Amino acid sequence: VSNLAAYAASQGKRVLMIDLDPQRSLTLSFMDIRKWEKKYEKTRTLKNFFDTIRKNKQPSLSKLIIHVTDILSSLDDLQLDLISSNLELIDVDVTLASSIYGSNDDISAENFLRCYNHLRLALRALENNYDLVLIDCPPNFYALVKNAITASDYYIVPSKLDYLSKLGVDHLDKSVKKYIEEYNVKREVYIKNNPDYEAEYQGVATDILGIVPTMVDVWRGDKLMANCSRFYSHLQEKNYYLFQWIRNNSNFFGVDPVQAGPAVLRTTETVTDAHQKIIKELQELGQEFMTRAGI
Repeated sequence: VSNLAAYAASQGKRVLMIDLDPQRSLTLSFMDIRKWEKKYEKTRTLKNFFDTIRKNKQPSLSKLIIHVTDILSSLDDLQLDLISSNLELIDVDVTLASSIYGSNDDISAENFLRCYNHLRLALRALENNYDLVLIDCPPNFYALVKNAITASDYYIVPSKLDYLSKLGVDHLDKSVKKYIEEYNVKREVYIKNNPDYEAEYQGVATDILGIVPTMVDVWRGDKLMANCSRFYSHLQEKNYYLFQWIRNNSNFFGVDPVQAGPAVLRTTETVTDAHQKIIKELQELGQEFMTRAGI
């Protein structure tokens, strides 16, 4: 997410990143954890947003926005913003999920729609400020991720090309489709009895934009290992769009990701030939993503 966001920003787009994963990988790719704990942990994370909801106050995302240029001076020319995560989002997820039950079908439908529209409704207030919003999600399909799906036009899946990952992609695709169908049915029932809420609770039509194959095993140049090729063919047969493969894997950029910003923005003069290939792949992926998403 950090590299896609940084590339889009480098092309003149106004980009907001939302770290919905309690693990905070996206957040900590832009700042040292000690700085996050000291300056942002208590008052400027998504937990503050969802806590406001639980206290029946009007939620807002604008006060949580962190300008990445305030952290990394090397990105001064970019409009790249971040709303950080918090480990305590795990508890928020449980609380949200428990809020959807009601004493009758109409109340239950209203609670369902309210629970999964929190993020989308809050983002409406920011829609004129950004060309692109990227949401980094945890690897589950609970209430927080459903908020992200409801708020999004598309989602993309980074995936290894192996048996378990193939099953995971298929399961996620089915889960998203099932959720969208359930959401739109509940919305139709609720709006029929409460037409004044039609504009507030809009329908959901989120679609998979594609899969980014990662950690691809290669040998003899561009020849794929047999198992990798087999799962690649399976995904093609399922009509998933596959972005270009990330072949040149390296932990070089993960050792100290904060030091010089996202890898996609590193200048090729400061790295080895092998790492230049990684940068080029990320840039090509960023361009492919922007073209496919119509940005």
